[in-house]
Amino acid sequence: MPFVIVLLACDAALSMPRFASRTGARCQSCHENPSGAGMRREFGVTYGRETLPVPAWSDEFSLDGFSPKLSEFISLGADFRTLFYYIQRPDTGVPPRAQDSENALWQMQGDVDVNLRLAKRVSMYLRKGLYTDGGGGFEIFGLLNLLPANGFLKIGRFVPNYGTKIDDHRAFIRDKTGFSPERGRIELTGAEAGISPGPLTITGGLYNAADGYGEGTGNDKAFLGRAEGMFKLAENVNLGLAGNIFARKVAGLSTTLYGGLGSFSYGDLTVFGEVDVIKGNRVSGVYGIVTYVETDYVVTPGLDIKLAYDFYDPDKDLKTGSFARYSVGFEFFPISGVEVTPVYRLLRESPVEVKNDEFHLLIHFYW
Repeated sequence: MPFVIVLLACDAALSMPRFASRTGARCQSCHENPSGAGMRREFGVTYGRETLPVPAWSDEFSLDGFSPKLSEFISLGADFRTLFYYIQRPDTGVPPRAQDSENALWQMQGDVDVNLRLAKRVSMYLRKGLYTDGGGGFEIFGLLNLLPANGFLKIGRFVPNYGTKIDDHRAFIRDKTGFSPERGRIELTGAEAGISPGPLTITGGLYNAADGYGEGTGNDKAFLGRAEGMFKLAENVNLGLAGNIFARKVAGLSTTLYGGLGSFSYGDLTVFGEVDVIKGNRVSGVYGIVTYVETDYVVTPGLDIKLAYDFYDPDKDLKTGSFARYSVGFEFFPISGVEVTPVYRLLRESPVEVKNDEFHLLIHFYW
């Protein structure tokens, strides 16, 4: 089952919005990739290894002088995720019923990142996954941090910078917008450019609408526009706001996504969310709305409680057919480089609900 493969599959340790909101930092402050995800920079490494874990255990097990740099010109990163899942199987009323549940262990991520510095503010970046398809694809691009206002130019094959990057690719904001590995390879060949005047970041992108090989790619193009800002309102109070648009046409079918994002962090409490409208070239016009809201609270250093709400309505003109998910869980960082996340998820369908709740236990090793 494809959705099992990517229950929580992630795009190489995506830049978690709660961390950005807590610190008030841009994605590029923590990651080599300006849009977040993948290899962590020095600030991201320090935060992940010194701030997140249980202090006493981290002090005992941490490595002094740890650095992902092999030299001044070569850096490495890695993320390994192993998942245990338990899923209820609904009784459809059609005999014979094979089983009422399913459980298994799945090695869903094994990503290695390499960053090569070619010159001051110029680098080459490669992320290679465990599998050849789906959630284990690859990104490869050249990055020039040479534009004014802390700007950049990124050229290669990568995931367009649309929406909120979270580590659950079954979330509707990733799956229903087309940015989940469940949809196949989500990287596109193209270019993104951005500038960051003050607290703002403005990004534009041009890509192939669908990638093939050579002439098989076609002439269709995709376009991205994004504006976002992170604002410090007071000590330990940060507000993030963003809006983006992504449009493409493939085989005569055009799709346009309009998204609004926001985050708020007050001390140990962080709330963030996203709303997207999906518009296609059919008579009814707007045909999909997706929403995601997550609340995280640091119970004690090393332990976060997590509550999430996930909603999808494939056609706003119909009163039925919507889906909702409610998730509750913990994120536990016992020592540097290790994360343990148990999550229980309730699924609700309209108009008929079925028994299909899920439990996930995720073990994450990161470097």
